[in-house]
Amino acid sequence: MRAPFRRVAVVATAVVALVAPVLPTAASAAPSIPNPEQYFGFRIGSDGRLATFDKMVPYFKLIADRSNRVDYAEPGRTTLGNPYSMLTISSKKNLDNLDRLVEINKRLADPRGLSPTDAEALAREGKPFYYVQAGIHSNEVGNSQAMLEIAHRLATEHSPYIDNILDKAVILMVPAQNPDGLKLVNDYFNATAGTNYARTYPDLYQKYTGHDDNRDWFMFTQAESKLMVSIQNKYHPQAFQDAHQAGTGAPRMFTPPYLSPYDPNIDPITVQQTNDMGMAMQRGMTSAGMKGVGWGQTYDYWTPSRQYQVYHGASRLLTEAASVRDLAYPQIGDGPLGSQVSDTNFIEPYDSNKWTLRQIVDYTSQTFYSGVDELANDGYNWLKDFYKVGVKATTRSDIYAYVIPAGQRDPQAVKDTLDILRTGAVEIRQATAEFTAGGKAYPKGSYVIYMAQPYSGFAKTLLEVQHYPQLLQYPGGPPQRPYDVTAQTLPMLLGFQADLVQSQFSVPTTLLDKITPPAVTMPAEPGAGGAYVLGPESYGVYQIVAKLQSQGIPTFRSAAQFTDGGRTYPAGTFIIPPTAPARSELQSQSKATGIPVYTIADVPAIDGVQLKPGTRIGLLKPPNNIPSGWLMWMFDQYKVDYQIVEAKDYQNLAGKFDAIMMPEGVSRNSIVTGLNAARYPQEWSWAFGVGETGWNQLHDFVTNGGTLVSFGTGSATAQQLLGLPMESVLPSSSSVFYGPGSLLSQEIDANDPAAWGMTPNNPVWFEGDRAYRITDPAKYPYHVVSKYPDSGEQLQSGWLIGGQYLNGAVNTVSWQVGKGSVVTFGNQTSFRTWNRAEQKMVFNALYNGPSQKLTPQQFAAIAD
Repeated sequence: MRAPFRRVAVVATAVVALVAPVLPTAASAAPSIPNPEQYFGFRIGSDGRLATFDKMVPYFKLIADRSNRVDYAEPGRTTLGNPYSMLTISSKKNLDNLDRLVEINKRLADPRGLSPTDAEALAREGKPFYYVQAGIHSNEVGNSQAMLEIAHRLATEHSPYIDNILDKAVILMVPAQNPDGLKLVNDYFNATAGTNYARTYPDLYQKYTGHDDNRDWFMFTQAESKLMVSIQNKYHPQAFQDAHQAGTGAPRMFTPPYLSPYDPNIDPITVQQTNDMGMAMQRGMTSAGMKGVGWGQTYDYWTPSRQYQVYHGASRLLTEAASVRDLAYPQIGDGPLGSQVSDTNFIEPYDSNKWTLRQIVDYTSQTFYSGVDELANDGYNWLKDFYKVGVKATTRSDIYAYVIPAGQRDPQAVKDTLDILRTGAVEIRQATAEFTAGGKAYPKGSYVIYMAQPYSGFAKTLLEVQHYPQLLQYPGGPPQRPYDVTAQTLPMLLGFQADLVQSQFSVPTTLLDKITPPAVTMPAEPGAGGAYVLGPESYGVYQIVAKLQSQGIPTFRSAAQFTDGGRTYPAGTFIIPPTAPARSELQSQSKATGIPVYTIADVPAIDGVQLKPGTRIGLLKPPNNIPSGWLMWMFDQYKVDYQIVEAKDYQNLAGKFDAIMMPEGVSRNSIVTGLNAARYPQEWSWAFGVGETGWNQLHDFVTNGGTLVSFGTGSATAQQLLGLPMESVLPSSSSVFYGPGSLLSQEIDANDPAAWGMTPNNPVWFEGDRAYRITDPAKYPYHVVSKYPDSGEQLQSGWLIGGQYLNGAVNTVSWQVGKGSVVTFGNQTSFRTWNRAEQKMVFNALYNGPSQKLTPQQFAAIAD
């Protein structure tokens, strides 16, 4: 929790709605629907008791089956195949008329061709939609539990208060945005009851992302993210409540207004609506006697990775209740919990030393009722302002368009970007002729994103450079920490070109309804001594490499640039001898990715390598290590042959793995100590500590010829393991140096195998990472693969304090340690799969280390 409460995000707005108490009234309740206590056998929020997924879903279905106010649907399935549930809750009249109400929202969201008079009529006819989502972070258990009581109350209570809400608003409820995690966490909690085991599930509660599952709202990698987006895009709600929990020492409940800054691509109307509804929640809790609630602290309104809705006309209402001990047991302190300093944005400190799961349920429920009551009682203005946001977006004239040129070096990067924009409901057009825009010529097939469209703000925030404001806790003091990161510039992250065009231009285009890779033509079979070739430029090429490996097709790489048939091929070009299986796979993969295949008449007599057939990759994955989870996702997408390194594997690492990945967050302690065997069941033995013996076995794996690739803090662990002669050059004080999730300048040697296919100045991701100097150049043979420029601007996008301390510092180093190959990245070269352009270097290093080096004579003979 940030200390100075006096730094507030905005001026509080007046709240006019009177809020009913949370607890159900004595008004008539439908007897055919059991209340949660009757159904589950305990009162929701009872100490040490959690409702589980396998009973929650049937309960929601039962409510929908017996109430004409509730519809149950499953828009899809989760990553692990569990049902993803959604309830639509309103009056019977509204549910019977739901298609019309959705159509009104859709029309107001895109008001092109809609007259003000017609918009006025639609705003009066329509009903505002309130979308509430709980349980995305599955160890924040209270908010999903609260949905049980809320759904029952809305389905059964016939009081004037509830009837008014249901008559005037439509509620979309997703009681568990991460059903997989709810099942894992709650089931584990119940299974360990009465034992000496730890009660909290120890691993990632979403298969790949864990706690980062709400940092995926612009890359859309996960099934659950896509389902959430599909709901937003279909129903166009005006308000979105995202229910969470914070640490035990946080305010008892946080709501907006947020701390500065907000992304300027969010419409000011949306920002003010957020402030208004957040203050309605604050007022409601204070009116209900709930103390310790605050706003304008910790959480900002900046990054799209966790607030997709705000670029689509909806206010995002983040609610964060303080957590309790061991998920469901009271938090008890020596004195009153939390800050005891009253301020404008924290009026009544919490005055008890005890905080319970039941209170989390009550506070979360109160924020919901306050928010939906505010929306229902001012529905016309919310809908009218929703329309105004659309009008401003579709008539904007400050910028005209972004153009993504056709024929770029990485078709995968362009396709991934277009898929992201299309998923985000951005209209993409493709030029059917050559054209000129902003004084630059563009080829036929280039992509045009006009800015006068409903969701141009979403496109703009992803395509432009971020300029995060210089915010300090006080003048001359340390930085005010962003809640997450400060940059999301897709052209830098993925490695492609997108041009902003300020002035109007004319070009014939077609509107794309789906994204397909650019058409490629498979060349004729090469003649004797020739071969197929793939350029190393696209990060997507490793999908093809992994497929070739799985099929046992020999794959080689040139270690130097060469020319054939008038075309120049860079170092790292993949060369595949011509066979029928090779041609079949290359043709299929090239068509699927848009990555072209070429042929050469003769394999050149230059240095080269042969990738080890069936390269076996091991991934060091401590429990709940998010960076390794993201790597798992990328490896699974590419069908890479990898396995998690388990404790039992250390006895024979070389027998199982050719290369081992050591990501951010892997430490000596996570390897040596690991999970405590006395605190976790035997099923977690894969993560138990391996002791000094295992630590030494990992060392010997490398020195006896294995490959180790590390990034971020994993590189500090590799340094400790192998005695690498490097030290960080960056100051420890954040007042002097600070890089909180930004894109920085880099000089890359694309002739080094770890950097084959890279552009020499590709920006790199930096989030509190390290930059090094070599302390003993004679200890191990090494080569600096990438470094920060000796001078000039280090910041490319985001925020950076003290960039001069990076001048000339080393980032990536390739080492030879004994017989082994080691590549260390000081920065987080693989961050949430965002920075895919530089992530290609991770693949390069993993596959190159175990490869066989070939002389020019050997290389020239590979196709004979």
